[in-house]
Amino acid sequence: MSKWGVAVIKLVAIDIDGTLVNEEKIMTAKVKQTIHKAMDQGVKIVLCTGRPIAGIMPYLEELEMFKEDDFVISQNGAVITRTDTREIIEVWPFEKEMIETLYAFGKDFSAEFLLMNEEHFYMITPDEEAAEIRPELQGEGETVRMPVELTSLATLEGDYVKTMFFGNTAEIDEVEAALPAEFYEAFSIARSQNYLLEIGAKNVNKGTALLKLAEDLGIARDEVMAIGDGNNDYDMIQAAGLGVVMENGTERLKGIAKEMTLSNENDGVAHALEKFVLKNKQ
Repeated sequence: MSKWGVAVIKLVAIDIDGTLVNEEKIMTAKVKQTIHKAMDQGVKIVLCTGRPIAGIMPYLEELEMFKEDDFVISQNGAVITRTDTREIIEVWPFEKEMIETLYAFGKDFSAEFLLMNEEHFYMITPDEEAAEIRPELQGEGETVRMPVELTSLATLEGDYVKTMFFGNTAEIDEVEAALPAEFYEAFSIARSQNYLLEIGAKNVNKGTALLKLAEDLGIARDEVMAIGDGNNDYDMIQAAGLGVVMENGTERLKGIAKEMTLSNENDGVAHALEKFVLKNKQ
């Protein structure tokens, strides 16, 4: 046991936006160097994010995380992928009737209804020819390196793992306030950004995926650390033996933090690794 009351950390799950990267979406040299120090000491680093795999690849490339035993958790825990082969190890898709339920609910609001898997990022619309994609939404597609496509629910094919409502803060406030109580029983719901309300299948979240991966790797829960900043990190922070929240994290997340670290503008991930992981290994 370490002096922080947890076992020596063997796995660290790190959120990307607001955590691994600064507000310019850049992973600083200090963060990168410290992560490499942890990996060199045998600590497994797992990026755990709401992004699809395409939006994670630039950071995997920077960190050179393509060994046989490297994994990534994407889509808020709906997908676990082996990075060297891009083989999907676990996936928890949405049932189509659940998508239809959410789409029907969303028709009364001005926020856009979005749907995603690891191959497609759709805006669902009843009229593909008349619909326009907001510039802000196009920008979101550029951030996650998956262009937004237009489609209708009637022509939709394949499995999908996450739905989202996208809009300005007021539009998402309106959607969130109107969510029926039964939705919180039927789905995993997280306000990940002021402009984004993400909804996944029931009991599918970063925390459940993290514990599943740790179990598969033979790593105990108290040997897992998680670092995050947003409400979609809540289950991950709660699941880990050591949940560390960024200084820029939400108040809800800070309420369950076992430890705090500096902000994403001040190399908070590096600070947490130095304090709770690297020192443990000495």
